[in-house]
Amino acid sequence: MKSRRWRGWAAALLGAGALVLAGCGAAASTSGGIAPGLNSKSVTMVGGVQVEPNWYFPVVSAAACSVINYSIASQMYYPLLFTNTKDQIDYSKSIASGIVASHNDTVYTISLHHNWKWSNGQPVTAQDVVYSWDIVKGSTAKGAPWQTCGDGSGGVPTLWTSVVAKGPYTVVVTINKPTNPVWFEYNGIAANLVPIPKATWDRYPNMMQELKFINNIANSPSNPVYKVVDGPYSFGTYVNNEYWTLVANPKFTLKKATIKELLFEYETSNSNLFAGLRKGQFAYATIPTSYDKDVKQLPKYYQVQSAPYSFCFNYMLPNVVTTGPEAAIGKVFAQHAVREALQLGIDQPAIVQLMGGAKLATPGYSPVPKLPNNPFYDQSLQNPYPYNIQRGIKVLEADGWHLQNGVMVKNGQQLAFQFLVASGSTTNTNIAELIQADWAKEGIKATIKEEPFNQVIATNDTNFQFEWWGGGWCYGATDPTGDQLFSATSAANTSGYNNATMNTLIAQSIAPQSPAHAQQALDAYQQFTAKNLPVIFLPNLSGIQVVKTGLHGVNRYTNDISGYVEYNYWTVGSNK
Repeated sequence: MKSRRWRGWAAALLGAGALVLAGCGAAASTSGGIAPGLNSKSVTMVGGVQVEPNWYFPVVSAAACSVINYSIASQMYYPLLFTNTKDQIDYSKSIASGIVASHNDTVYTISLHHNWKWSNGQPVTAQDVVYSWDIVKGSTAKGAPWQTCGDGSGGVPTLWTSVVAKGPYTVVVTINKPTNPVWFEYNGIAANLVPIPKATWDRYPNMMQELKFINNIANSPSNPVYKVVDGPYSFGTYVNNEYWTLVANPKFTLKKATIKELLFEYETSNSNLFAGLRKGQFAYATIPTSYDKDVKQLPKYYQVQSAPYSFCFNYMLPNVVTTGPEAAIGKVFAQHAVREALQLGIDQPAIVQLMGGAKLATPGYSPVPKLPNNPFYDQSLQNPYPYNIQRGIKVLEADGWHLQNGVMVKNGQQLAFQFLVASGSTTNTNIAELIQADWAKEGIKATIKEEPFNQVIATNDTNFQFEWWGGGWCYGATDPTGDQLFSATSAANTSGYNNATMNTLIAQSIAPQSPAHAQQALDAYQQFTAKNLPVIFLPNLSGIQVVKTGLHGVNRYTNDISGYVEYNYWTVGSNK
């Protein structure tokens, strides 16, 4: 999915690819409760299907805004604020030791733990936090070599006035108007301030030069600058389209990893991934729900269960920009009647069955997912556009469209477009083809084109018509309007959607107010989004989790809300 930062942008890719861990070394006996091939020296992971990291710097660019990039970077550069499974800040696991809001909630004083160290032994200081803000701010400037994924989210940069260091362990953030402090701590501070070792990275007094330097090596993790980290793992080695590794950081401040190496494998297809599982190659995997009936083929030492839902929602993206190279189709998608017909042509019950049934997928029509259980979802929300081909046809006809040679036409413009889909997943292809066939019944002609995931998410509002990267958007530990995904001023809004009511609702959701009023504002946002359709909603899916006997901590140390995985707490050993 296009992504989410580590409170939320990071930007998750829902269904972007399975995370798979494979055991290396000599085969072990199953006696003692440890499956063959599993040991703590090296646990190999397949990071995704036709997906691999392409940006390792902790401030991620908009063109590389994916969960896989954030997930790898966050193991190397630890979050300033760590959130637990109840979406609460846990200061015992955070670099920050506390935050105090003052001056009518416009000044936020952040204290840092004094014992947090970089892997070279130097302390993590306030200057490292300020440096991260300098990069965020610089990358939002006009003419910057790259744009941060967080531009427009969490008030960046217009709400922020200054970020300064007051001594080695205190950071003061000042904003220009009172704002809901809970929202700002999660969506502003946690999302945008990730300590970066200033002494290692800060090379140029000119910010444009600094950003060019970062851009040039963002996908070169073997560069020496990546050796200094404060997370549980540092980068090891990689071979393009084969694998990449993380190795345990022996100087990590908190619990040190007992699994010394995580090797992430690149897979060409889900069928190859499943073939590896059948051979017992992998120690852990999440696989597509379409394999529900096939898991009985796996070796008996695997434990198979439904994977938890992530705090994400699944959707497809129409380009609604009405100028530029795709203006013709943009003007079509900008018409609400067209988006309504597209949504009415989505057979969510059939897609749920294709994804593996009700235990593995659930209909989606809100920007806030119902699952996992969370305090934000509007329980009163009903699907405003259930599958109905005839209703879709009538909506188009009422808007002036008429059928001509099997395709709807209005003012000489066909309702026909290129449907860009991430390759490598048979499930995704089957879903896209089902949708394509149903749309054809409405007179909507979609031509499917498959491209690798990283190419699909790198598209912007000038070079695509309609796309689906196999997922949607993951929030992490934030208020679900925090990414301001549908705000006209957000870099996350890659389709050009701009609606005055939507902009107002998002602004109201983050204004200073009581928790009850904040939820009312969020409910209004959900209701409007479900009806106005800035995106075309799809069912949300969980996946199937496969774990080898002897690998412990997978569920306990995976945070479904924030998306953060504490691999340093995973262990290999006999079952107790």
